[in-house]
Formats: sequence, structure tokens, C-alpha cells
Amino acid sequence: MLKLLAMLLFALAQMGLPAQAQESAAAPAPHVIEVVAKTFEFIPKEIHVRAGERVQIKLHSTDRAHGLKLSLYPEGAAESGAPGLVFEQPQGEEKVDKHHDRVIEFVAERPGAYDFKCSVQCSMGHGHDRMTGKLIVEE
Repeated sequence: MLKLLAMLLFALAQMGLPAQAQESAAAPAPHVIEVVAKTFEFIPKEIHVRAGERVQIKLHSTDRAHGLKLSLYPEGAAESGAPGLVFEQPQGEEKVDKHHDRVIEFVAERPGAYDFKCSVQCSMGHGHDRMTGKLIVEE
């Protein structure tokens, strides 16, 4: 009797596996965007994604340490309530050293235009304040 019960439980467990595998296979891959950081500019300067997408920004520095800091709220929105960009981990300065990469991942929840800027002082001269860009989250 115990042997029959064990076989039945094993058979039921096996029937559940394909459904679980289908669910994990159905999860969409993140939208990967490669961004180059170099003195006083990001390339591309404007990024477009869809609302609801999981996004990975792969940041690469070509000349020195840089950083990337995204606004959590779209332009013109009150900075209260649920943010439009949702990170699993709190966003830090997201520093990347020369010739290295860093992946910044989030979900673009709410449509709008989000500013981003270099969060690491990359020069003692003028121009650092121009190292900005826009993330456009479309419907």
C-alpha cells in the first residue's frame, strides 16, 4: 500500500513539472540596452522602452570611472507614491570603472520621460553637468 501511494505521489509530481517549466519559460527576457559612458556623454543619449518591460542597461565606460543615476519618477510627476521605475535593490551611484561593464536592472512601470545623469564626478573641469540623457517609457 505504501509503495502504491509513493508511486501515485511521484506520478502527480511529474505531471506538475511541465506546467512549472512552461511558466518559467514564458517569462519574457529583459530588454537589454548597451550604453557607453565617456567624458561628458552617454551613447545613446535617449533610450526607448515599453511600459511593463524589465530593462537591463549594460553600462560600459571607455575612458574613466562614470556612473548612471536614473530618476525614479517621470518628468512633471510628483515625487511621491509608487515610482515609475522599480528596482529590486535600492539604486546607488552605479559606478563603472574604465573598460568595465555594469548591469542596471529595473522594471519600467509607468510611461513618461525619465532623466538620467552621471553620478560620478568624471572631470574637474566644466562639462560634467552635460552628461545627461532620457529614458522614454512608452505605452
